[in-house]
Amino acid sequence: MYVDSRGTLARSRTYNLRRGEPRYVSSVPVALQRFLRFGPFLTRGVSLDVSVRGMSALVCGAPRVGETVVISLPLLHNPVEMLATVRHSTDAKSGFEFYPLSPMAQQGIQAWIRELEKHEESLFPYPNLAAAKTGSG
Repeated sequence: MYVDSRGTLARSRTYNLRRGEPRYVSSVPVALQRFLRFGPFLTRGVSLDVSVRGMSALVCGAPRVGETVVISLPLLHNPVEMLATVRHSTDAKSGFEFYPLSPMAQQGIQAWIRELEKHEESLFPYPNLAAAKTGSG
């Protein structure tokens, strides 16, 4: 719901979503390898959300926008490493776009997302879904 500047309800604005894939909330530890002037540097963090094309995370020491990094995720049975570009970065969070994934990384991310999809409704239930099913309003 959108509230206009006068504090009254107004029609919802169209939201321009730039992402081509849905993102799923997930908090798992991540390792981020950066390639700095003095050599490779490993930092740790935690994921915030993930899709098959990218993710966001809280990381110690915000990487620079445009920087190429290696992200390591401890997915289900096998850890997965992938190259990514930093798309946005602040002290609060960083966003990453994956380079084309290897078949093993692609399978790992897709399996992780399938698991997240199974639990999404129980984590973030839609309040009006039960009323819609029963026909009451």
